[in-house]
Amino acid sequence: MSTSKRVARPQVNTTGVITIAAVAILTVLCANYKGFDHKFTLVTPSYNPYRDFNVFINELVYKYLGVDSVATSVYGVGIVEILNKQLGVEGGYYMACYLRDLLAGTGVYWITAGIWHYIIYNVYGNDLFEERGRPRPDNSVMIDQMCLAQASLFVYAALPILSEFMIENNLTRTYYNISDIGGPLYYIIFLVIYIILVEFGIYWMHRTLHTNKFLYKYIHGLHHKYNMSKTAEDKSQNKRAEDMSLTPWASIAFNPLDGILQASPYTFFLLFVPVHYYTHVFLLFFSGVWATNIHDAVWGDSEPIMGAKYHTLHHTHYMYNYGQFFIYCDKIFGTLLVPDDYKLHDGTAYRTKFFGVDKTRTD
Repeated sequence: MSTSKRVARPQVNTTGVITIAAVAILTVLCANYKGFDHKFTLVTPSYNPYRDFNVFINELVYKYLGVDSVATSVYGVGIVEILNKQLGVEGGYYMACYLRDLLAGTGVYWITAGIWHYIIYNVYGNDLFEERGRPRPDNSVMIDQMCLAQASLFVYAALPILSEFMIENNLTRTYYNISDIGGPLYYIIFLVIYIILVEFGIYWMHRTLHTNKFLYKYIHGLHHKYNMSKTAEDKSQNKRAEDMSLTPWASIAFNPLDGILQASPYTFFLLFVPVHYYTHVFLLFFSGVWATNIHDAVWGDSEPIMGAKYHTLHHTHYMYNYGQFFIYCDKIFGTLLVPDDYKLHDGTAYRTKFFGVDKTRTD
């Protein structure tokens, strides 16, 4: 239940309708763009740079993480050979990629959230919490978030494999070399278009997961049990710890289907927009880093970037601030709620209630 005064329900206005039409037109134009030599991008029996790259990375990862050494000591052959024997060459290849992505995703999550945790709760902990009269999150909540995120990673790691399968079967407009698209200028133009479309897609996917009662109850609502910091008053009232905390460890603590649905625009728009292969892979993993940033519940002025102050408000006022990287979609479609000057029903500033009192501020 929201602790704020009643806020007008979001509505799609004329600008929003025009934007939807513009996005549809932009998608069609990209899908029909003939300005680059696609023959250099198409996979053939004699040309598959994507697979060559993945085979190289798999060998590197399994060698330096010691996986091959363990497999060889037990079975006499490396992990890739074991997978190929059990699943066939194709099945073994995709399983090797899946396991690699699972390891990579796990590493990104634990390293990124660990760094954020150390900086927020150790380096700047006194300033962000005690000095501002703000309670620290309960350890049990963070452990809950870690367990859910790690369990869901087993499913998340399948999305890059779907992308890989589509790319290697010529189902997308992905290209391997920047020269294939006509040089750096076209690379930048189509990258900007891709990010715009992905942002649009994630916004509407996220919004639908809230507005559809079935999807929210059975899929997205699990993530929203992480909301505010657990206070001493909450403890005295025996409120559940998991209902009251938002930390960097909550970044990918979703129902696994939820995480897949929200990341799916990264794969879907490959069907229409020419996208550089390495850039696409980077963006998939960077989204995990970004999720850590917007869940850290640390105030920061980053407009037009959708920073943590906006996403924290999203966790307390569920109908607002659905964007991933930017605030533009929320502004266009009427769901932007700016926390800076927002006050709760009792007149308390939102910033004071959820981020504590910054004694260095004079305004």
